[in-house]
Formats: sequence, structure tokens, C-alpha cells
Amino acid sequence: MAPCDYRVAMTKTITTDALKRLRKGAEGFVLIDVLSKAQFDKDHIPGATNVPIDTKDFVAGVADKASGSKNRKVVLYCSGPECDASTKGAQLLAANGFTSVIEYEGGMSSWRESERRKPATSGARTN
Repeated sequence: MAPCDYRVAMTKTITTDALKRLRKGAEGFVLIDVLSKAQFDKDHIPGATNVPIDTKDFVAGVADKASGSKNRKVVLYCSGPECDASTKGAQLLAANGFTSVIEYEGGMSSWRESERRKPATSGARTN
């Protein structure tokens, strides 16, 4: 008897720049922070909603945020490349029939870094 293969289909990933473009565009998507509520309350990407990966019904929680559609684009993130919570979440959603799951592997650490690199804008004018 051949061994069973339980691997989940690979999910897509997105870079910080691509996520910023997606946020500015007209295409609808749901941005999900999979970290704990305490971590989300401390810091999160603007516009994100929180569905902790360790909640009992993570899949149903994401489905609720996606207006019940498993075809809606869902972008998941966690604290950064060293964290695998968004990877686990993406695999779980894909295994449960979500068709457009994207993992932002850079997570909060990359997002914060990109925000620090933004040029400061002040209201001061020079003549």
C-alpha cells in the first residue's frame, strides 16, 4: 500500500511593495492578522482585521471576515519571516477550500521597516 500524501497545495506569497500596491488598488481583498488579539491591539497593518490562528474556529472566522466567500482574496500575515503562523493559516484555508490565499511572509517586521524608510513629510515650506 502506498503512503498517503497529506501535503497541502502551495499558497502564494506577496512582498511588501506588492501589498502596498494591492491596498491602494480597487481590487477587493481581506487583510488578516493571525497573531493574538493582544499583539494585534499593540500593532497591526492599517486596515487589517484580526483572526488569531490559535482560535478554535479559525477557518470560520476568516470566512466571516471574507463575507462568507471562499473565493475572495485573503492576505494573511504574522510577526515576520521567523514566524510560521501565517504559513499555517494559509495552508489551513487552502485545505478548506479557499481559492485565493496569499501569505505576506514579511509580516509586521517588514511592514514596520518599510514605514521607517518612508520619507518624512512635514508641513514646513522652504522658500
